[in-house]
Amino acid sequence: MLFPAAPELFLQRMISAAMETPHLLYALLAAACSHHSRLIKDSTPHPKVICLKYTNMAISNLREALQDPTQSLKAETVTTAMTLCTNDVCNGNMHVWRTHLRGVLRLLVACLRHQRESYSKEDPFLLSLAKWFKTMDIIAALSGLDGECIHDTEDGLLDRGSILGSDSDFIDDICGYSLDLIPYMARISQMVRPQNTSNASTDINMVDMSSIQTVNEAKALESDIASLIDKPISESLLREGEVFITELRSTHLAFVHSTLLHLHRRVQLLPINHVKVRIDIRNILDAIGNIDPKSTANILILWPVFSAGCETTIHCERDMVRERMSIMENFGMGNFTRTRDLLERYWASQTDLRWDEYFATLGLELVLF
Repeated sequence: MLFPAAPELFLQRMISAAMETPHLLYALLAAACSHHSRLIKDSTPHPKVICLKYTNMAISNLREALQDPTQSLKAETVTTAMTLCTNDVCNGNMHVWRTHLRGVLRLLVACLRHQRESYSKEDPFLLSLAKWFKTMDIIAALSGLDGECIHDTEDGLLDRGSILGSDSDFIDDICGYSLDLIPYMARISQMVRPQNTSNASTDINMVDMSSIQTVNEAKALESDIASLIDKPISESLLREGEVFITELRSTHLAFVHSTLLHLHRRVQLLPINHVKVRIDIRNILDAIGNIDPKSTANILILWPVFSAGCETTIHCERDMVRERMSIMENFGMGNFTRTRDLLERYWASQTDLRWDEYFATLGLELVLF
């Protein structure tokens, strides 16, 4: 459900692995219980009790597996840890997810190294897990002021070439965007600066940057990100049909223009009514508009939808974001409800603070995944 465009191989491997791996089965059952309760809007304690039961069983069995060197290096073990961490985010357990994601990284790195030392061919399923980790890590880094990726982007083990291989020149069907975008997203998360409204300028060259080097880097980033707009879809995915192709291109465009929006607003500190900011928002909303509101592809675009919503003061654009997020909630993804509530809270505040600073003052943490 999290990756609606994922290849059938990924889904089949996860299901077949769960049938033979108790800790993975329990982790997926916990996720299914939680998802189902949100889907049918069951607010009674019963589903939470069942979810907690399966979660505890998953953790107990996972601990046993980690004591066995032959089990700890299996992709199934990484999958369980990644599933439990994702459940934390979807269920709003924001105080533990980061710790769990660090644990996932250790398992994933060990598993990848073991495989590359022992086998001549990469395991496609394990590479899909790497993409799952990378997209959660980078979106978390861009969802607040910390700007810290848990994974060091300089580490070549998880760079785009290592996890994509020959498919690196195409839009990725797991993440919904080109993984060439990730290094730029990571750099922007590191460059995010507090807003200084008194010094805001409509001229990018007059913005109070810390150095000329930063100004030049921001301009180079803008050009590099824009160069990814026309990334193609691989031939193997073209047979999936016109609707699939349109939606995958649209999710990619939504992410590219959202990355530009974060660069313009959070690094270059352009005001909310600057022409570049306005173009970014319109491009994001146009991309979203090309995705059927009832399509599961909407599951991929929480970050772009939220980003556009936070940076527009125009009522019709906010209404479009509000309507799309309401529909997205119907997929039963827990983080969507919390995100929409926070967006409404931000709008109602009428604050002059940028959204990330506003939520930081309230001590609220977001992971737009």
